[in-house]
Amino acid sequence: MGRRLLVVNQYYAPDVAASGQIAADLCEGLVKRGFEVHVVAGQPSYGGDVKEQPAEEVLNGVHVYRVAMRTRGRASMRSRIVGYWRFLRGGASAARKIARSIRPDVVVTLSNPPLVGRIGARVARDLTIPFVYLLHDIHPDALVASGWLRVPKFLIELWDRAHRRVLGRATKVVVLGEGMKETLVTKKGVDPSRVEVIPLWGRPEIGSGDGAHDARTRLAISENELVILHAGNMGIMHPIDPILDAAKSLRGREVRFVFLGDGPRRVHVAERVQAEGISNVMLLGYLSQNEFLDWVRASDACLVGLEPGMEGLAVPSRAFTFLSAGKPLIATMSPTADVARIAVEGRCGWVAGDAEAVRKVIEHAIESRTELQEMSANAARVYRTSFARESVLDQYAGLFNSLR
Repeated sequence: MGRRLLVVNQYYAPDVAASGQIAADLCEGLVKRGFEVHVVAGQPSYGGDVKEQPAEEVLNGVHVYRVAMRTRGRASMRSRIVGYWRFLRGGASAARKIARSIRPDVVVTLSNPPLVGRIGARVARDLTIPFVYLLHDIHPDALVASGWLRVPKFLIELWDRAHRRVLGRATKVVVLGEGMKETLVTKKGVDPSRVEVIPLWGRPEIGSGDGAHDARTRLAISENELVILHAGNMGIMHPIDPILDAAKSLRGREVRFVFLGDGPRRVHVAERVQAEGISNVMLLGYLSQNEFLDWVRASDACLVGLEPGMEGLAVPSRAFTFLSAGKPLIATMSPTADVARIAVEGRCGWVAGDAEAVRKVIEHAIESRTELQEMSANAARVYRTSFARESVLDQYAGLFNSLR
């Protein structure tokens, strides 16, 4: 058996939270590469309709230890905070106990809940081992930039101070893009030698050109109709109104906008579509895996958004799923954002920062199907060369093996 890792994150499969699914992919991939992996997680709690899992089990080669949560769902901020607090308390105790038993070589935390890195820093300090912090969003900065939740300034300052201490104690901080690295270095004072950029992979990975015609047939989409897909969270980081404005201006053209998923802004989408008669927009909820795959395969281009000011704080992960399927991106974000740069430099998409730009991009795509096909081929190539899951997991294995 190779090196032994202790991983701490509130969510872990079969919980449906994205960070839990990513953690499972990572841990299972490391087991296949010879690591011994132990995970401290909470009982599934991301959704309200979840089943209790064993307190301890070996799941696909990963040793999983689950902390009792006694709360489920994220319907209110109160339920989220209570869940966070319970995991931080129970997870800290469980991690220290398990660490003393298994004597890990490296301790790893993701970033759910906020400040879970304090657990990793404490365990690493007690055992004098490396601590790796996998940071997928930079908080509290992202929360403040979104304007979604008003938090008293003194609490934001306390949160930021505590987070800076975690960053300062990490042997390595892993972020998803160069924009996030620049933020940590220039605004948080993290030594650039301690920051590693390792991207996400597509979840799921979808073969390019795989079943597109059959999917369009099943969904009753004509070959002439352009399908523009927005899939995933309609959340605080994702601009929605420019897309709806563009859709409204394109009524009567052979283009359909499809929104899949849920999130805080879903109700807003539904209200605008109904009130303004935006008839070329379809709003669907979360779908089965097969239905989701059909819509991705049937689409001609996919929307990926990030609100202004967020480009150095997060990277929208859904972009990599779309690239894996060979789908061009329409990046509604700053041109300096990582995904925008990928789209432009890889010639696999467009950057459209406002409604007028989105409209022009889609009108161009309607008239230039040959260019759309070229961008599809480029998207698949860019994914294979830079973001394929096995390649990314090799980067993680190399990082963990390098730490002593």
